[in-house]
Amino acid sequence: MDPFAAQFPIAHKGDFIKDLSPKKRSLGMVMLVDKGTNMMYVNFPKIGKLTWIMWMNHGHYLVV
Repeated sequence: MDPFAAQFPIAHKGDFIKDLSPKKRSLGMVMLVDKGTNMMYVNFPKIGKLTWIMWMNHGHYLVV
């Protein structure tokens, strides 16, 4: 386990996340988690995009 990521909760399929990165994508729902590539597929309905985001949380998202 990454010691920097251990202090932040990670998201799972069906969780809502708030994007805290500089891209400011708002609130999204996790559609798929791929642990092999350390990525998750997130739907951001407000901007109408599906995006791949790094799964291990280094403070770039907040699980709501």
